[in-house]
Amino acid sequence: MTKFSFKIVNNRSDESQLHLLLTSASSSGLEGIGLGKSTSVADFFSSNPSHSFSAEKLVGSRLYVGYGAMPPAPDPNSNQYYGWIEFSRNPDADKGVWLNLSNVDIVGLPLALSGKSADHGSPFSLGYKKPVRDIIADMKTRALTRQDPAVVKDCGGGRTKIVAPNIQFPFYREYDDYLNALTTAGAALAIKTDTPIGQTPKTFTGAFSKGRYQDLPDTGPILALTSGSDTFQILKNQFTTQYLYRCDGGTIIFNGATLPQNRPDNAGQDVSAVTTNSLFRNLCIGVNEGYFTADGRNDSTMFSSDKPFANGQGNVYARIIHETSNSYGFPYADANLKTLLVAAVDSPIVLTILSDDAAGGFQS
Repeated sequence: MTKFSFKIVNNRSDESQLHLLLTSASSSGLEGIGLGKSTSVADFFSSNPSHSFSAEKLVGSRLYVGYGAMPPAPDPNSNQYYGWIEFSRNPDADKGVWLNLSNVDIVGLPLALSGKSADHGSPFSLGYKKPVRDIIADMKTRALTRQDPAVVKDCGGGRTKIVAPNIQFPFYREYDDYLNALTTAGAALAIKTDTPIGQTPKTFTGAFSKGRYQDLPDTGPILALTSGSDTFQILKNQFTTQYLYRCDGGTIIFNGATLPQNRPDNAGQDVSAVTTNSLFRNLCIGVNEGYFTADGRNDSTMFSSDKPFANGQGNVYARIIHETSNSYGFPYADANLKTLLVAAVDSPIVLTILSDDAAGGFQS
């Protein structure tokens, strides 16, 4: 079976302090690195002359790079300085290696990726347009409403990381004013679902509940959508700043049943889960990327042609990440901000550990 490989390039000088941690939900044929075991970059390089590792299968995987031994599940709220990539390849189903950079939880140690595209064989790169030190400075002045050790982490050695709003939402702009503009207008909505296996997608239409946001009852619906006999609602207290930044954690109401905002869909076969998951996802995208307006069409099929963050609304943290990197800035950035790609398996994927004062790998 064909293997794919990662080659590690270190542009920082402290290989003995830097550690790697590979995690995966399912793997086979792994060589060159242990799974779930923190390994210093110095030891990895000394035991692998090619500075590479390979595998036949790594599904639902992350590769972390950080200072000091990495715990099994690195904590965004800790003072450890790290970054990570996400990737997945199931040889039974995937043409190549699904791949992305992530800043969903933190802005920390910067990484870049390069390789060959599985789709057309052309080279690709994912990285940073600006040094991470400049990005962190932007976050402090543009994204944070106030600074605090809970969100601005001194990691020692002159290294600082910022914890993202999906983890530390109290330090970022609330969505109350944005939601007030939408509810005061009773703004219309047209949200298209994904396609369940053997089914067709549906378009749900409706509107935000009309009235001043602060006057709407917490346990009443903030929006209601219908498609034929199907009904979808979200209560005001389940569509708050916290849930919108996290894109998870609350509930929706579908055909009268209260359900989690995100739930397993049995590989696309659970029609109800595919429907509600994708409706909620598109609502989160509309708010976080600032597409919804008081008098707009607010049609999710238009997101791909709309300019994100154009009306001054949305997730400022995600906006800065989008402006300065090829990386996720919030959980659903892959849907419309084009941060996810598929790498070829017949060419090494190169992961470069960048220094904090250097950009690298950014591709428009």
